[in-house]
Amino acid sequence: MLPKRRRARLGTPGASSSAACFPGVAVYLAEPRMGRSRRAFLTRLALSKGFRVLDAYSSEVTHVVMEQTAAEDAICWLESRAAPLPPGCARPALLDISWFTESMAAGQPVPVECRHRLEVAVSRKGLPSPVWMLPYACQRPTPLTHHNTSFSEALETLAEAAGFEGSEGRLLSFYRSASVLKALPSPVTALSQLQGLPHFGEHSCRVIQELLEHGVCDEVERVRLSERYQSMKLFTGIFGVGVRTADQWYREGLRTLDDVREQVQRLTQQQKAGLQHYGDLSRPVQRSDAEALQLVVEAAVGQALPGATVTLAGSFRRGRSQGHDVDFLITHPQEGQEAGLLPRVLRYLKKQGLVLYQQHRRCGDHAHRMRQSHNMDTFESSFCIFRLLRPSGTAGGGPQRSGPAWKAVRVDLVVVPIGQYPFALLGWTGSKHFERELRRFSRMERGLWLNSRGLYDPEQSRETPDPVHHSSETLGAAQPGEPHGCPWPQNVSRQKLHCCPSSHPRVDPRLVCRTPCPHPCYPHPG
Repeated sequence: MLPKRRRARLGTPGASSSAACFPGVAVYLAEPRMGRSRRAFLTRLALSKGFRVLDAYSSEVTHVVMEQTAAEDAICWLESRAAPLPPGCARPALLDISWFTESMAAGQPVPVECRHRLEVAVSRKGLPSPVWMLPYACQRPTPLTHHNTSFSEALETLAEAAGFEGSEGRLLSFYRSASVLKALPSPVTALSQLQGLPHFGEHSCRVIQELLEHGVCDEVERVRLSERYQSMKLFTGIFGVGVRTADQWYREGLRTLDDVREQVQRLTQQQKAGLQHYGDLSRPVQRSDAEALQLVVEAAVGQALPGATVTLAGSFRRGRSQGHDVDFLITHPQEGQEAGLLPRVLRYLKKQGLVLYQQHRRCGDHAHRMRQSHNMDTFESSFCIFRLLRPSGTAGGGPQRSGPAWKAVRVDLVVVPIGQYPFALLGWTGSKHFERELRRFSRMERGLWLNSRGLYDPEQSRETPDPVHHSSETLGAAQPGEPHGCPWPQNVSRQKLHCCPSSHPRVDPRLVCRTPCPHPCYPHPG
């Protein structure tokens, strides 16, 4: 007779409930769009959390999980495999991967909600039909100009206010709801359209309902008119002032810029520069300004290191016509040539009288780099305020000038080794919410760490795969029917890692989405 331990190994993995923490739950991971290796990875993850995972579909299954599958296709799949159920057995829940992801994060099966179910939405008579939407912002195309501006701005106001109060959970919740609204293909005219959408909780629905019924939401208006919100927004608009500093100033009784100027001895050099040029820095930077600055930076970089390239990143690379600052990525096609470049560029610009302020930051160490998860990476960089000449005819009003012939503009210069350039371009193009969602997707769905330097496997504690060189557009995005590398008429979902891993050797296959792509060699538009 075999020992009990050895006998247990002979059974089908996940088929026995004796080792499962949740015997009432039997999960089946449907493979068609998921892929065999992906399914094996998720199976191991679920088993490690104490879930029971069945290798074959049977009447024991209580939860069928599918990925990147339309509701109609999922139902057809289930019907083609469904045998007559034994008496007393209910049909299994047909669920999107979001239920599985949330359950893994919680360490236990989460309640099945409408947004988890793969069911064909049936709208009520006379009301617009609900739509099905992918759960991560990096999986959805989001146009620059969308249909629900008033709704998304209301939710973003609440998100901003939550951030001022240090409530990260509420901030993310409202930003995710607003992101979903931006991706909807039509205006929201009835609350039923939000049924089943991801990240739309009771609070967000209540805000939208008030706006639909009254055209205004009392909570949003109270926030916008509150002294704290207005003061925090004013203070965080100063270059060098974050939420913590702004909150400290507010608690000390400061309310206006004049109050801050009276405390000038307490300010850092960066804050002093931000306060000095607040008038210019608080106004949007136009695309024409960004393009003029690019010419200036390219001239300085070309003089310091011939062959080096300058790429305009940030909101302007996403297609926006204006932004709050201008970001430039600088690299050289030969690895290592970029070392020491930034100080030479800044010296040249200072001689031209173009730098009003600059704070230089050196490159960080490797251990810190690998675990850095946000956009403020450890590349060598300089946070500057540039002096930009105004176009002729705009600096004055007739014979007498009404203002200076130049204006201050926030500029960030970032030097990137060519081997890490694709991920730096991805990280510095933004938006902040898109980057946060892309990194959450890589962590929750693929088990990998993604940052502006590369893709990391936490189990191996090293970067995967090995560095290779790519053009700036390798991780860019093209719209269906558009030439590769054209400007993107979208805002958030821009550089989704997608399509054939062989086309993108820098991209780990575990991060690649499984949805059919309009271009077999290009990343998906969003």
